[in-house]
Amino acid sequence: MIKKSMDIIDLISWCKNTGKTLEDCRVENIYWCGHYWLFKLRCPNKGKTLLKLEPGRRIHLSVVEPGEKGIDRIAAYLRKHIRGCYIDRVDMPWWERIIRISVVCRDRKLYLYNEIIPRGFLVVTDEDNTILYASRFEKLRDREIRVGNTYVPPPHRPCLLEMSDDNLYKLLLKGKDLVRGIVKGWGLPGYIAEEILVRTGLYNKKSEKPDKISVTDIESMRRKLEELIKEALNGKGYLVYIDDSLELVTAYKPILYSKIYEANIQEMPTLDEALDPYFSQYEKEVIEKREETRIKDEINRLKKSYEKLVETITKYREKAEKLEKISNILQANYPLFEKLLQCINKTREEHGWGKIREKCPGIVSVNPREGKVVIKVQGEPVEIDIRLDAWKNILEMRRKAGELRGKARRAEIEAGKLLEKIKELENKRIRIETKVSKGIRPKYWYEKYHWLFTSEGFLVIGGRDAGQNETIVRKYLAPEDIFLHAEIHGGPATVIKTEGRTPGHKSIEEAAVIAACYSRGWSEGIGALEVFWVKGEQVSKTPPSGEYLAKGAFMVYGKKQFITVELRLALGVEEIDDPIYGVYQRIIVGPEHLVRQRSLSYVVLVPGDMRGKELAEKIMAILRRKSETTLSVSTDEVMYRLPGPSRIIRAEQGERTRENK
Repeated sequence: MIKKSMDIIDLISWCKNTGKTLEDCRVENIYWCGHYWLFKLRCPNKGKTLLKLEPGRRIHLSVVEPGEKGIDRIAAYLRKHIRGCYIDRVDMPWWERIIRISVVCRDRKLYLYNEIIPRGFLVVTDEDNTILYASRFEKLRDREIRVGNTYVPPPHRPCLLEMSDDNLYKLLLKGKDLVRGIVKGWGLPGYIAEEILVRTGLYNKKSEKPDKISVTDIESMRRKLEELIKEALNGKGYLVYIDDSLELVTAYKPILYSKIYEANIQEMPTLDEALDPYFSQYEKEVIEKREETRIKDEINRLKKSYEKLVETITKYREKAEKLEKISNILQANYPLFEKLLQCINKTREEHGWGKIREKCPGIVSVNPREGKVVIKVQGEPVEIDIRLDAWKNILEMRRKAGELRGKARRAEIEAGKLLEKIKELENKRIRIETKVSKGIRPKYWYEKYHWLFTSEGFLVIGGRDAGQNETIVRKYLAPEDIFLHAEIHGGPATVIKTEGRTPGHKSIEEAAVIAACYSRGWSEGIGALEVFWVKGEQVSKTPPSGEYLAKGAFMVYGKKQFITVELRLALGVEEIDDPIYGVYQRIIVGPEHLVRQRSLSYVVLVPGDMRGKELAEKIMAILRRKSETTLSVSTDEVMYRLPGPSRIIRAEQGERTRENK
């Protein structure tokens, strides 16, 4: 990836366009995601919005939720002081890559400074710019980030657009050539420097010394920089693919890469929609590296344990062999050994322990407290117990040798287990790239509901509770849409979004599975249900005169059409090759024929007794086994899509798995 952080043009565009839309958004929560902070916002007319802030790198909206969210000290501080507050303004106070977010909190205003510069900080200040907290505290050459200090930005250039041509020229002279003059003198990245030169027709002079260009060229370069910024203010984003690899994101159409490098340029409706997939790729790389390091450290730890165990096994065996060898020698010289023991015991009785070494040959040392002496057998020191006769001493040595061999065998088993763990981790290292890359994915608005796409390509959504039923009928149900509901109290308000097309009976039958399976009928163990469907124009939230409609309730007028639906739901893993976000996986549900066509593997559920995490874990184990590939979906994702207590009646490989073979 060419670009490691957002540039000044990105930020000018982002601040002008996205920043404006964040005004009046409420801060619902803040999370720490390993290398960036995720702000969950609730915005007027937009609902839930995710904002990612990473000092030194980026700030943008995202539809990609991290697999793991946590809390660190700054997230805890922000939760305490700005959760529930509203964003008042987003701006760039200086010609520098620093975004300031003004947050109104009840009786006071706070500022969040996100420094998108090398080794930048996330700083929280009060309205007077007194530092209250920061991502880290540090004394630098030109400023000190510390609680109680006044926040001071790093030294920065004046706005390039406000500088005279003479000053711009002087800055260019800081570089050895024209490109490096723009990079070093004007503070712009190389790809912007080359873009300016392409647009001014000076690209063939990029390696010349800056003092060779004319005043007219300076004026032209300034105009092209202004042109880039003006173009960026339109709010679009551009993704640059080189050899099918996503290498750059810009806020302007990069003529340099389409003309000079013949790259594939993909225009996105907004800059956020370009930044999100670009930095999602970066997130994958960070997580892969972190996981790779963690697994590598664990492998090294296990290898050290294995090596230590091998050394121990070798010592056990050597000691056992030595004891067996000595016991055999003593047995072969039994009369001499017996005579030595008699000498030791007689000397001890007549003269005491102190005379044993003097009176008896081959004695190395004595241990009166334990009743043992050390003798030499073929140069090897051997401990014998004088309370035992010669034969029992020999048998004791052989017993100890047997114990040592037993320890060696048990240690070998443990060593084998360690090797298996090392092998598993090595395999995990191979699979980790696939798992991480397929696990980071966009999460679309409809995924907070029950949902599926019919075989004809229609989106179906159903409410998970009364509140969502209310939202679906009020916000998403259009007159030409199809509305479905099970003939039972307690079920999802289900809608087929037609978008100007007419769904066939097959799509209506597939949508009816959502209406029936996620109703109360599932938990009651009913085998089949009637589901009615009507046009959206037949559904109203307005009750008859004098009556009241509870939250999530509605009125249906006119003729209903009915479908009998068996309570039987397939749940599988779908793998999508998205042109923007790449390959990712997600859980899908629906009638078996639909899920089978689109999945790597799937199970078929009917009402039963197994529930919750136990059921989800069992399903995950089956999906992994049947898929014959690495799965990146989680147990939590499976749990989120379960209709209730269930029984698994079948597990199969999906057609997508068979296609990949």
